[in-house]
Amino acid sequence: MLIDTIKGDKMKKLFTIPALLILCINLFSQLEQHQVYVTNIEVPIRVFDKGTFVNDLTLQDFELYEDGKLQKIEALYYINQDQIQRTDLERDFMPFTGRIFYLIFQMTEYNPRLAETIDYLFEHVLLPDDSLSIVTPLHNYNLSPDARKRLSQEKISEELNGLVRKDTMTGGANYRNKLRDLKRMTRSLSGTSNLSFDNETSADSQMGISIQLERYMQTLEELENLRKTNVNFFLSLASNLKRQSGQKNVFYFYQREFTPQIPSRVLNNMMTLYQDKPNVQSRLQDLFGSYHRNISVKVEPIKRAFADSSILFNFIFMNKRPETTSGIEMQEQSEDIFKILTEAAKATGGIIDNSQNPLAAFKNVTKLTEKYYLLYYSPANYTKDGEFKNIEVKVKGRGYKIINKQGYYAK
Repeated sequence: MLIDTIKGDKMKKLFTIPALLILCINLFSQLEQHQVYVTNIEVPIRVFDKGTFVNDLTLQDFELYEDGKLQKIEALYYINQDQIQRTDLERDFMPFTGRIFYLIFQMTEYNPRLAETIDYLFEHVLLPDDSLSIVTPLHNYNLSPDARKRLSQEKISEELNGLVRKDTMTGGANYRNKLRDLKRMTRSLSGTSNLSFDNETSADSQMGISIQLERYMQTLEELENLRKTNVNFFLSLASNLKRQSGQKNVFYFYQREFTPQIPSRVLNNMMTLYQDKPNVQSRLQDLFGSYHRNISVKVEPIKRAFADSSILFNFIFMNKRPETTSGIEMQEQSEDIFKILTEAAKATGGIIDNSQNPLAAFKNVTKLTEKYYLLYYSPANYTKDGEFKNIEVKVKGRGYKIINKQGYYAK
């Protein structure tokens, strides 16, 4: 019995140790689950009263909400360009106000006024410590601080203007060629609406109407593929800029696009003219469908990625009038990219400008963005749940226009 008792005590001890370990692990797990993280969120904000920046606000004037819950703002910095002009602090967060500029040009035709825009950038916007990157349809160019020390701003501006022009003309050559082909085909097809089916082979190098329609639709699809929105480009831009410190200013120049289409009255006439030709009717119906584009790009991931990266994304829409040519109807083809970039600008607190003059638009945007407030807060009960947190800022008792980034990912 003595031996059995000793064995029993040993067994109890052996079971007691694992039980304690399990208890400790459970307690540690519970503590880990309830651990509270502390993070500081920086919110650039611009406040306007009838188009004029309001520069006399204090910490007590603002209210900030995260996912609808009021947060305590701990610091306010009023900044002009890269200089802190005034502070209102409960705690100093010592922000880095160095500026990073990205100028992105998405266009297929070169606008001569872009040269004036780049000249204005060097003469009136860039400061000695600012960094600059230029993105063209073909290449990315980073202007090193050493280059700015060695070369005059006139020389740098001249070289960059040459690169932007060359890359735009080279990168857009295929697009412009497809566009010319479409115009030629559109004029030819518009002319067939006045022909009888028996005489169709006289049109466009003796090609039949059915073959012409097939060629037109193929070229239309090729043109659409050339201008298709590259979502990965925007997500990659957001990811790269998130890793950089400072105030990140992106200016996206986008040129309005039009596609040559057969006028609706001509299409209706062709439907009547070839109603006894099933193959032609089928092509025409396909063409009607292709003119109604489905915009499938998801805007929300781009908006949130840009806001999370603390980018100030400014959208400059380079407007232009559609050309007028007999037998061609130039239809707007910018609605997909326009929607994405407009929403991205709103999500970051950026400015949207619509002008036929890129220089005037750039001047306006830089003027509106050079002054801003930086607000800091530490979210209550912050957890790294990977979710997007929505930010709303108000000025107490005022009807001011407020633009700020819309949120961040808790990671």
